[in-house]
Amino acid sequence: MNWAVVALSKKSLQLALKIKSKIKTIDIYVVDRYANERAMPIVGKLKEFNGFLFKSYETIVYIMATGIVVRDIQPYLKHKSIDPAILVLDTNGRFVISLLSGHLGGANEKAKYLASEINAIPVITTASDCMNKLSVDMIAKANNLRIKSFEKAKDITALIVNDEKVGIFIESDRLIYDIPEYIEYVEKLDKGLDIKGLICISNKAKMDFDVNAVQLIPRNIVIGVGCRKDISVENFESFIKDEMIKANISLKAVESIVSIDLKNEEKCIIEFAKKHRIVFDTYTKEELAKVEDRFEGSSFVKSITGVSSVCITSGYLKSGKGTCLVPKVKKDGMTMSIWQM
Repeated sequence: MNWAVVALSKKSLQLALKIKSKIKTIDIYVVDRYANERAMPIVGKLKEFNGFLFKSYETIVYIMATGIVVRDIQPYLKHKSIDPAILVLDTNGRFVISLLSGHLGGANEKAKYLASEINAIPVITTASDCMNKLSVDMIAKANNLRIKSFEKAKDITALIVNDEKVGIFIESDRLIYDIPEYIEYVEKLDKGLDIKGLICISNKAKMDFDVNAVQLIPRNIVIGVGCRKDISVENFESFIKDEMIKANISLKAVESIVSIDLKNEEKCIIEFAKKHRIVFDTYTKEELAKVEDRFEGSSFVKSITGVSSVCITSGYLKSGKGTCLVPKVKKDGMTMSIWQM
């Protein structure tokens, strides 16, 4: 567990050590005079040290007054999709408050877990949790979906909390999710749906809705690529994005980009994958050769790589022999194909 616990007093240090006895992998930070072999010193003022904590930990537990925490972490808050989970405990260890990133950061569940470990009371104030209903961001997290608009997600969650009629549309029949019974399944995006809000699970880049709707994007797209050596990062990214736009497929839907292992060190692919948080994977020529007869190949490509096709065979394999949405496209020494898992 990538957790940090921050304690400012001798009493709160004792509670931090109790937590560490239950969760072995946490790091404890204290004011300098209480530092020892089990607790590291806070460097400088806590307000500035929080910058280090926010960069280094997925969960931060503060044993102090909530007001101090709220004021001191404010400069480091960015967005609930990336902020760490923040928990606050009183020095007696009676309450564990889920303060920040309750859903996407997992603070609500972590508060419950920590409270159970130290015999405390978890304090959860999120409306959907209090009413035992899943929010849109929890549905997204549970099913590995990306949220296109957090504002829309908040709007639809408000409808759910207020017992309004919300529907869900799932574009691909290959996608199976656990959907709460209080959300109605919608078979088609017809006009005049008898619902107040809609959750749409689709990998499309652009969609039009007749009702208040939020789009959740499944990561079910694989891009198979091939390229000449030393293609620029800019040209490669432009090529990929242009084809994604033409196909009306969201870049947020891309789970992985894949090629032949000769491209393991190809900078343009590595940088593209890193920038967009996409997995970069490769296959050997022997693996690709097993399926190359299924697709049109190139003798030139075979003379270079040992297999007649790279982008389409690698995409086919990585997608689990999925659906080809965009067959092989070529441009300026680059090739790509788009597959749906």
